[in-house]
Amino acid sequence: MKIAIIGGGASGLVCAIAAARKSRELNKKVTVTVYEARERVGKKILATGNGRCNMLNVDKTPFYFSVNNFHKYAVERFNASDNLIFFANMGLYTRIDEEGRVYPLSNQASTVLDFLRRECALQGVEIVADCEIIKIEKKEAVFLLNDKFNFDRVVLACGGKAGVKNYNGYELLSMLNHPVTSVTPALTKINTADNSDVKQLQGIRHKVKLSLFSDNNLIAEEKGELLFAKYGISGIAVMQLSSFIARISNQKNIVISADFVTDFSVSHLVDAMKKTINHNKDLCSGDILSGFMPKKLSEAVVRRTGTNPSAKAIQLDEKLVKKIAVCAKNYKFIFDSLRSFEDAQVTAGGADTIFFNDKTMESKIIKGLYAVGELLNVDGLCGGYNLMWAWSSGRLCGENVIK
Repeated sequence: MKIAIIGGGASGLVCAIAAARKSRELNKKVTVTVYEARERVGKKILATGNGRCNMLNVDKTPFYFSVNNFHKYAVERFNASDNLIFFANMGLYTRIDEEGRVYPLSNQASTVLDFLRRECALQGVEIVADCEIIKIEKKEAVFLLNDKFNFDRVVLACGGKAGVKNYNGYELLSMLNHPVTSVTPALTKINTADNSDVKQLQGIRHKVKLSLFSDNNLIAEEKGELLFAKYGISGIAVMQLSSFIARISNQKNIVISADFVTDFSVSHLVDAMKKTINHNKDLCSGDILSGFMPKKLSEAVVRRTGTNPSAKAIQLDEKLVKKIAVCAKNYKFIFDSLRSFEDAQVTAGGADTIFFNDKTMESKIIKGLYAVGELLNVDGLCGGYNLMWAWSSGRLCGENVIK
C-alpha cells in the first residue's frame, strides 16, 4: 500500500509517523511519502509560541470552534497526557507553565521539529521537499498526483491560509468536488475604525479585560495583554477575541470595551484618584491615572472624556472624576476589520467537516481520502490548542489510514 501525505507541517509529520508505526504493528507492507511545497518541512512549527513552540495545553476542557464537536473524538482519544507521552517516548521532554501551556525544555521550536524529522527517518518515512502538489485526481481505486505519482490513499495535511503566501489546499479539495466553507483570518490583530488614540499610543502594552459586543450583545470576554499599534490593537487578549469576531456574519456593529483597571471598581477608582489629587495640588489631569497605567494611556483616557490633560487636576469636580474612572473601565474601540491572513495564526473555516468521519478523518465522499489539522474547519484559541489539534487529528488519521 502506498500512502501520500500532502503537507509536511505538524499534522502531516505526526500522521506519517503514526501510519508507519501502525503498519509495522500490523505487519503490513506500507510506504509513506510526505510531500512539502517549501524547501523544508515544518517551517510553521518554528514560528509557534514566538519560536518556543507552545506544543499543547493540559487544560481538561480545551476550547475549539468546530461544527457538531468534530474535534472531540480526536482530542479525547489522543489527549494532552497521551501526546506528552508520544513526544517523551522519542526523547523530547517538556515543561508546563502556570496556564497549562506546554513547551519543550529546550525552549526552542526547532527542537520539536528536529525530533519529528528524526522520527520520520527512523520509521522509514520518505520526505520529498520543494515539491508542490498542484493536481489531484481519483481514478478508480488510485489517486494520481501531478499526473505522475500514483497512491492508494492520500492524506491532505496542507494546513490553512494563515501565515502562508501561496496556498492551494482548498483548490485540491475542489478538484475532488469536496465542499469547503468560507474562510477568514483568526487569532489575528484588529483594525480599529478611529485610530486617533491608538496612533499616539503605538507600542504601549497594558494588562486589560476586554469585552466584545455585537449589536450591543456581549459575545465574549478575555483577560490579557493589549498592545496598541498604528492600525489598531493587538496582543493575546485581542487575538482571542478575533476568533469570535470571525464567526460574526454582520461585522458592522462591533465594539470592544477595555477595562484598564481590572482590580478596582469605579467607586474605588474614584476614591483613589481623589486621594491622589488631594495629595498633590499641582498634579496635571493627565497624570491622575498614571499610578494605574502608562502615562500616555492615562492622558488618552482623560482626553477621551473631553478634559485637557494639561489642566490642573484640583480643578476637576467629582462628576468629571467619575467620568474619567468610567472611561478607564470602559474604553471603547470601534471595530473596523480583521487583519489579513498574513498576520493571522490560524484559519477559521476550511474543509467542511460534515463530509468527514471524526473517528478516522476519512472522507465520506471519496474512499481513501483523508484530511487532518488546520485544513479542516476546526480551530482553537491561543495556548497550544491548535498544535494539539494537529497532533491529535494527525495521529488518529495515521492509525486509520492503513487499516
